[in-house]
Amino acid sequence: MITTVFNGADYEAGDRFDAWCDLVGGMPCPYQVRSEHAADYGFTLRMARLGAATVAHTVVPSIHAIRTPRMIRQAEEGVYSLELCRGGRIGAEQSGREVEAIVGQWIVQDSCRPHSLWSLARGHRGADAFGLAIPKSVLGLDETTVAPLLAGPLPGDSGVGGLLTGMIGRILREPGAFGPADGPRLGEVLGDLLAAMLAHELDATRLLPEETHSRALTLRIQAFVLAHLGDRDLTPTTIAAAHHISVGYLHRLFRRDGRTVAGWIRTQRLERARRDLADPAQYATPVQALAARWGFAHASDFSRAFRRAYGTSPRDYRESTHG
Repeated sequence: MITTVFNGADYEAGDRFDAWCDLVGGMPCPYQVRSEHAADYGFTLRMARLGAATVAHTVVPSIHAIRTPRMIRQAEEGVYSLELCRGGRIGAEQSGREVEAIVGQWIVQDSCRPHSLWSLARGHRGADAFGLAIPKSVLGLDETTVAPLLAGPLPGDSGVGGLLTGMIGRILREPGAFGPADGPRLGEVLGDLLAAMLAHELDATRLLPEETHSRALTLRIQAFVLAHLGDRDLTPTTIAAAHHISVGYLHRLFRRDGRTVAGWIRTQRLERARRDLADPAQYATPVQALAARWGFAHASDFSRAFRRAYGTSPRDYRESTHG
């Protein structure tokens, strides 16, 4: 997966704002922009294209962006454009509604309707935001259903919105962890998460296509499991109960991806134990203690499972990584 980074410092001071305007013009939802800092516009932009979806992290001086009727007429397809406030102040106006997001909130806008977006830096730090643009056609939600959420703040630090924020952050922070073939799949997952977030806010999950609803539920379950990997009582029964579904339905969700619930849990536990074994800061921690940390009740069970997964014992693996 290719992540592209642009930095205002790579341009002459007088060229930086024009460079930014060119970058914005090439986005899925371009804007007409202006800024009182145009004479020396210091910015950073990190972005990745993931199939149909585009994600970005921007840090910019104060700016005002307008989506004009002409831009709307020239667009090939409609997209939902989202901004998550991470620092400074971010606001928007669309369909007669105005909003200012606080840190940790998403703003949703429809590229097919005129709107404006502004950001205000705080002190010497630029306005910090995550962005997501995704075609409306991939979400499976009628745009009239989504309309009440436009230019309204949505939570990005909890629930499905928090999953969306966390996934975008990880994609942009760890580009080397994903290959080119992962991009379209990650884009699909982001689309499912966005659809689930919008549907949750509308209290209308029944409007989601079954496949999208199932994927979003699976992601929520996986996030729950990852947060409780060290719990030895983590079982399909407790997972299903926490999500108000039957154990049979839980197993069906995982079988769609060709795996079992227990197998997926074991794989995640082993991978985290492997990372700890390779961590120099944890070299003095006994192998048994690391195994227990990730939910393995018996050292012998952990050793057998580790050898099956990685072809070597936990101790030999540790020594090989610290050689």
